[in-house]
Amino acid sequence: MLTKTEFMHHEECPIWLWLVKYRKDLLPKESESLQRIFANGNLIDELARQLYPEGVEIEDRFEKGYIETKRMIKNGATVLFQPTAITLDGLAATADILTKDPETGLWDLREVKSSTMVKEEHLIDVSFQKICFERSGIKIGRTFLIHINNQYVRDGDIDPEQLFYEEEITEAVAMHTDMTKKQIEEAKKVIGRNVAPDSVLVQSCHDPEKCDWLDYYIHGYPEIYDIAGTFPDDHLKALLNRGVLDYTKIPPEILDRVGFKPPEYFEVIDSEGIKKELEKLTYPLYFFDYETYSSGIPPFDGTKPYQQLPFQYSLHIQKEPGGSLTHREFLALDFVNPMEELLVHLKRDMGPAGSVIVWNHSFEKSRNEEMAKMFPENSKFLEGVNRRMFDLMNLFKFDRKLYLHSDFQKSHSLKKVLPVICPHLSYQDLEIQEGETASASWPILTGTEITEEEKDYLANAMLLYCGRDTEAMVEILKHLQSKIK
Repeated sequence: MLTKTEFMHHEECPIWLWLVKYRKDLLPKESESLQRIFANGNLIDELARQLYPEGVEIEDRFEKGYIETKRMIKNGATVLFQPTAITLDGLAATADILTKDPETGLWDLREVKSSTMVKEEHLIDVSFQKICFERSGIKIGRTFLIHINNQYVRDGDIDPEQLFYEEEITEAVAMHTDMTKKQIEEAKKVIGRNVAPDSVLVQSCHDPEKCDWLDYYIHGYPEIYDIAGTFPDDHLKALLNRGVLDYTKIPPEILDRVGFKPPEYFEVIDSEGIKKELEKLTYPLYFFDYETYSSGIPPFDGTKPYQQLPFQYSLHIQKEPGGSLTHREFLALDFVNPMEELLVHLKRDMGPAGSVIVWNHSFEKSRNEEMAKMFPENSKFLEGVNRRMFDLMNLFKFDRKLYLHSDFQKSHSLKKVLPVICPHLSYQDLEIQEGETASASWPILTGTEITEEEKDYLANAMLLYCGRDTEAMVEILKHLQSKIK
């Protein structure tokens, strides 16, 4: 059987489908951020059902769900939640909402998504569902996508009529039907194999850094992507089968024959340019970073879907060149709007003068602008903070050519720059190592499902992570200053 979820895995990557089908034991444990996405999606589904209060939920899935769906239709139900369709040729799909059109007698299919717009993948998703339901004998008329209205501002209880926007996608789905049918047959071929699809699928991977299965077929050597786009399929397959994954292990004459040019080491340091930029700094220096939480369902009055809500900050302070550091931090411990309390602490911790050093100033500036609108009594302070911001990231942008290094891989993200110029400092020793996990941790920290001891442990992990971000900026600035002496 090929389910809709499995089919969408195939559309992402054929080898993903095969591994999900046959080697689930290799799937990494779901991260807290992914668990949060699923939980948020379930809440959004529940709210969307309130748009159709007469709906009946099909509680079973697969064969039992299909039987129950047929029975409810036969009994005259006109709105079904989670109806299931199974076809004779082995397809299975569960829709979010089916509503019967009293004029045409056809069923309208509505898919609920947590996004704020219609995406290409949604059209493929709904196209698969439509094919499946019609092959099972349930005729589909129109198709719709129910998605989040990002202009909605919460005021009291959530209003589903305002939170959601229902967009008809009938014509767009119809345009995808033929392609989806072809892809269904391709997916069936993949799951019909006794062995994994060709390792050469490495060659077509578009986002290897985010692949859950990467270790399965490259054995932990992402260097394979240095050669994957150059070698012919048969040559690449032969190398993979022999365990050759690093271009440095391939004879130079072979590399020359296929036209592969190894990446060259380079380092560019424009000392005068960097010095000119750093002369803009005024002491005391405030190394500053927010951690934020967002949700498709705005959690507090006055907030919008997916608005980034600061709940934590780290602040390292250096009063004079070469001076000692003082560290200040804040973490909201209750699941209430954290911004007002955060601002009380920030106004106490951050003085009225001196450069505010951040990494990617547009993010911190936007948060301050949003808080200034929500809490106008703090607008003067926040506007002052924004005027004093100095974006350390700008010195590492490739197009500025102030500080470049081949190991940055043309990226100026903190996670790429830090290990190159400050190898003694990393995130690997931390419990929390990236922002999405920190964000997903906040509702857990402020919830009721963990013990006080667990809360203390989690809070400490969150503080250490955010503190590492500002500590990293301190060390990077120190490194830059050493280059201009």
